[in-house]
Amino acid sequence: MPQLLTASVPKGTKSTILSNTERLNRMWDYVEGVLDESIIAGKYIKKAYERFTNDLERVGDDDFPWVFDVEVAAKYITFIETVCVHTRGEWAGKKFILSDWQVAFIGQLFGWVHKDDVKKRRFTTAHFFVARKSGKSQLAAAIILAMAVLDDDGAGQFVTAATKRDQAKEVFDEIRRCVKRSPALGKRFTANRQEIHGPKDCIIKPLSSDANTLDGLSLNIGCVDEMHAMKDGELYRVLASSMGSRKSPLMLAISTAGFVLDGVATEFVSGGKKVLDGTVKNDNLLFLCYEIDKDDGDEWDDPEAWKKANPGLGASISMDYLQKQCNNAKLYGGRTITEFMVKHCNLFVGAQDIWIEDDLWMCESNIKQPIDTSSEKVDAYIGLDLAATDDMTAFSVAVGDPETGVQLSNYYFLPERAVQRRLERDETHIYSHIDDYKNVIVTPGNVTDYNVIRRMISGHYVMDGKVQYDPNNLSEKYNIKGVAYDRWNSLSLIRDLEGDGVPCDPFGQGYASMSFPSKFYEKLALEGKLHHGGDEVLRWMMGNVFLKLDPSGNIKVDKSKSGDKIDGVVAAIMAIGEMLTFEEEEVAPNFEFFMSVVGM
Repeated sequence: MPQLLTASVPKGTKSTILSNTERLNRMWDYVEGVLDESIIAGKYIKKAYERFTNDLERVGDDDFPWVFDVEVAAKYITFIETVCVHTRGEWAGKKFILSDWQVAFIGQLFGWVHKDDVKKRRFTTAHFFVARKSGKSQLAAAIILAMAVLDDDGAGQFVTAATKRDQAKEVFDEIRRCVKRSPALGKRFTANRQEIHGPKDCIIKPLSSDANTLDGLSLNIGCVDEMHAMKDGELYRVLASSMGSRKSPLMLAISTAGFVLDGVATEFVSGGKKVLDGTVKNDNLLFLCYEIDKDDGDEWDDPEAWKKANPGLGASISMDYLQKQCNNAKLYGGRTITEFMVKHCNLFVGAQDIWIEDDLWMCESNIKQPIDTSSEKVDAYIGLDLAATDDMTAFSVAVGDPETGVQLSNYYFLPERAVQRRLERDETHIYSHIDDYKNVIVTPGNVTDYNVIRRMISGHYVMDGKVQYDPNNLSEKYNIKGVAYDRWNSLSLIRDLEGDGVPCDPFGQGYASMSFPSKFYEKLALEGKLHHGGDEVLRWMMGNVFLKLDPSGNIKVDKSKSGDKIDGVVAAIMAIGEMLTFEEEEVAPNFEFFMSVVGM
């Protein structure tokens, strides 16, 4: 590698600069480590640095007008490391010393310049994809500040952009904090919450696609944050088209992977990979994508593979943190695995695999249970999802009001043998913690004892051939308005409950019956009005849900395609459906009242 680089430096540049420029030495070491595989990297990172070294060989060719200027690259790296500072956590206020992989990115971005004009940079577009907690926003902020000071361009315009203003302010706020904490930057910039002013009348501000106007821009840089959230490329197109008057503009996109498989981000990833594969030529695009090589056999739960998506592992993010997140994903399954693959393996995964994201499901207002059911007998609606007798059964009690919030209390029933069978296949399954969940009732034997469910709801149960009564039951605690049940496999228990005086209503499992309450269930959760109390079993089941849609846009959860049990979700939707559709029966007037009205 050193021989290749020495042979490939631009004409007139002494080779000793490479060995004597300490900051650039870290770049060469990183590139060499990636290529000789002493540094674990994904396939397309290897291809990116193969491209870099191949381009060094092209310097001086008639069809390649670019040279790699080590002094220019070192100038931008030096600025970042001596002027920019960390703004959060234990490192706040300390100098921002780049990791080797960041040095390699910055070095490429600014080091490649035109052979006849050092102020004309090769790369006008940079698409950078890396897993969460890799310092994307901090790195983007440092790039913008370096360009604002070192590019020496009059009235420069620097925009941080995203689909929503809050996201657009992520990088902007990082810049603002850096300006306030760095004495050197504080002398050159003035910052408020809306915009930052700097040398030669430059301005830095956040911009979103919902801004009133995107016209009239003349940008030096358009930094698009979290491109995976963009539904279309309109914002990107407008920003890119506003750079024509600048000599060395930069369209910078930084992002983690996302859940949209047909969006602008996946298009850009596909296009970037084609450039690295050599099937498409674009000498002005710098593309880096840190991801695990899923297509080549990497497993999402392999710590060695994580290094490919997390180049800052051990610095910006710890192995211990990733391992804990992986363990949680294995515990809850379904959607939490998908989220781990997206956020920490940097893989795009279809949104159809996720219904309600876990951070929204587990928001503070959903975890609370604000309705006091101990002091008064409130109206309640029950959804009962009866499975086969050798499988899980669940019922959900819903109280509250559809407008202000619905509070859920779920109960789960499993035969002892079903738990044993599952743990024999997978000892890490959630059933391994079943004793920790007070709302899970394991009944002895091979089949669920419906007598236990009857006793819990109505208080009646059979013992020694006689019907007994347990006053500690839900009918005593609540004013049960109705029990929604699936006709399949329910007749025996429902007949008993109705005989005990509990009102029961059949509830269909098709789109006609399930779509509206399913959408309402989702709406409540997203608004923080589905007070599930942090039920860990229900949380796990939400991660297993496969949501099925019909051509008309109706939805329902699909047990046959879901990753694991979802009975508690089905029961909760049915309980909410019962609440939404319940109507008080009109009481027929007695005969005497009728005769008095008609005057007879």
